[in-house]
Amino acid sequence: MGASVQEISLKNTNLAAPAYYIIAPSECSSNLSRYDGVRYGYRCEDPKNLDDLYIRTRGEGFGAEVKRRILVGTYALSEGFYDAYYVKAQKIRRLISQDFSDAFDEVDVIMGPTAPNTAFKLGEKTDDPLSMYLSDVYTIAVNLAGLPGMSIPAGFANNMPVGLQIIGNYFSEEKLLNVAHQFQMNSDYHLKSPVE
Repeated sequence: MGASVQEISLKNTNLAAPAYYIIAPSECSSNLSRYDGVRYGYRCEDPKNLDDLYIRTRGEGFGAEVKRRILVGTYALSEGFYDAYYVKAQKIRRLISQDFSDAFDEVDVIMGPTAPNTAFKLGEKTDDPLSMYLSDVYTIAVNLAGLPGMSIPAGFANNMPVGLQIIGNYFSEEKLLNVAHQFQMNSDYHLKSPVE
């Protein structure tokens, strides 16, 4: 379609998953602390006292994954661990962002797989959070860098959809959407569904 392909190196992306799973839960813990049932969010019914309100509201209002992230984030932000975990993860975030910035000096968009495997069957991995975390390995660095990215259908493997991730530079959403549109104008993967 007229594009030239060039390989690039994002040398710090192997550090993205560990950094992300410190930063995201820490931000989750900090941001969700306001959801106590007093002024924000869900509120349990008929609390006995203030402690009961807080405990039951958060216990009933947050799912298992959110609770898991709050606990990890609270730990990472606690005294004695803040510098060892959160600050180091933020330094890694900066390195990853710089890698992308250097790459965009050479290319207009970055393309690659969205996930290391095909889509899961509905409900297949809900009891295995680690597998679900690892499925994010190719998108995490983009999120840490704060870049616009999107996934579009790019075919099938074993009758399950495969995603193509397209990543753009800061404020290049128009270019990103145009590249995706051109790909879809020249393919029909977005019109197909898995055969049961």
